[in-house]
Amino acid sequence: MRWDLLDKFEVLKKGEPARAVKFFSGKEDFFRDHFPGRPLVPESLMIEMTAQAGGVLFGLGIGFKKEVILAKIEQARFERTVAPPCRLVVEAALAEEREEGAWVEGKVFLNKDLIGQTRFLLVTMDAVDDGKKNVVFNDDFMKHFGLLRLP
Repeated sequence: MRWDLLDKFEVLKKGEPARAVKFFSGKEDFFRDHFPGRPLVPESLMIEMTAQAGGVLFGLGIGFKKEVILAKIEQARFERTVAPPCRLVVEAALAEEREEGAWVEGKVFLNKDLIGQTRFLLVTMDAVDDGKKNVVFNDDFMKHFGLLRLP
C-alpha cells in the first residue's frame, strides 16, 4: 500500500505556500488499531501529510528532477486530538531552500482552527536504482496529484 495521504492540492505554485486537503472517513483500516472504539488521526500521519505537501512543493521548484526525502523533524507540535470523520487542511511553506534541500514549515488545520505545526528538513538525492526508476516522484504519485499536467 502506498501512503499518498493527501487527497488533492488546492494551491500548488512555485514561490507560494502549498495547501492540500485530506478527508478521513473513519473507515480507513488503521483506525481499527488507533484507537478501537474511539479512533483518532495519528499525529505521525499529520506529520507525513505536511512532509508530502512540502516535498511536492520543493519538488515542483526543482522540476521533480531529484528525489526528495524527509531527513529530520525539528519540531512537531499538536494542540489537540482529531477524531474522524474530519477534513484536514495542510499548508507547507519553504522557509529556506538550496539545491541540496529545504527547511519546511507545515501547518495542519481542522476547519479554520490551527491544530498542529511542524518544521522539518527535506533533502534531495539522485534517483536510486541507477536512475531507472523514481521512488518518490514515480508515475503513480505524479498522477495521483495531477502533477503530470503542470506547466
